Amino acid sequence: MKHFFIPLVVILLIFPVVALEMKEVNLSNLTLKEKVGQLIIAKPSKIDSRWLDLELGGIFVNHLNTSDDFKKHIDYYQNNSDIPLFVATDMEGYWNPFRFYRGKNFGEINSRDEAKALGEEQGALLKELGFNLDFSPVVEIRNNVWPGRSFTGSEKEISEKIKCYIIGLQSEEIMTTAKHYPGGNMVKNPHLLKFRVETDNRELDMFQVAFDAGTDAVMTGHAIVYGDLDSKGKQVTVSKEVIGDLKTKFDGLIITDAVTMLGLRLSYLWNFKKVYPDLILAGNDIILDTHVNSGFKKIKRRMAYLEKEAEKDPELMKRIDESVRKVLGKKGYKVLE
Repeated sequence: MKHFFIPLVVILLIFPVVALEMKEVNLSNLTLKEKVGQLIIAKPSKIDSRWLDLELGGIFVNHLNTSDDFKKHIDYYQNNSDIPLFVATDMEGYWNPFRFYRGKNFGEINSRDEAKALGEEQGALLKELGFNLDFSPVVEIRNNVWPGRSFTGSEKEISEKIKCYIIGLQSEEIMTTAKHYPGGNMVKNPHLLKFRVETDNRELDMFQVAFDAGTDAVMTGHAIVYGDLDSKGKQVTVSKEVIGDLKTKFDGLIITDAVTMLGLRLSYLWNFKKVYPDLILAGNDIILDTHVNSGFKKIKRRMAYLEKEAEKDPELMKRIDESVRKVLGKKGYKVLE
């Protein structure tokens, strides 16, 4: 694949900043395996050359011991990937992926200026370590499970905090992710439960604030929703109805919440291999598969099944191509047919 990419060192110098000269890639020159790889963010727990064979679109990194450990881990995967990786973590003011960092959570932020400062502070640390994508901010209002994960105040105050936090992160060249669309994912715990929740227009308004502020991505949640948005008895992550509506409002990347959460997995107890095709057909661009038990062999099998299904399903193949265009576009490529 190296024959149609400019040298990696040049890419790394400019990514994720927009290049002065657009890089080009021919979609038709990519194999199906390479395309599928671009749609997966996985979590290699250590440096392991086998992961390079999957040609992943991104890696998720957290809970290493020191800043040097993070830099070494990230540099290894980034420097040995032909296409630059999304390097992501959850630094949202509540979950803390770094043992050597202590900062405020969202609930402790009292003003828009503090929100912007928090984004700048966290963005600077992420950039220093080699990250370029943060699964943050949480823009939902209802929160019965994780106090501190959401901004507080009046709806106007919350919207200002969301906007300023996004500005702060992006000022350090860190891409942002508004989550978990369309809301309601903190009413109960989707890591443990499969549940239904009514959509709330206040939360939909907060997502629109994030869209207008220029968030790079949106993360879809695993709640089954009804009301103004109806996922038709399925989790939002596999609902064409909800994600199709989202795409009328937002043209950035659509990323799933972690797919091994029981909130989704309970619907795929005996056929989990089908989850990858269903997620892509529903309209997601990137599959987040980062559980500690989602090791190399399991990810490889799931990707191979997605390839196999795409070879016999023109609609799935079309969706893969659509998402690959978006992913590569976000990485700074001009995608040619």
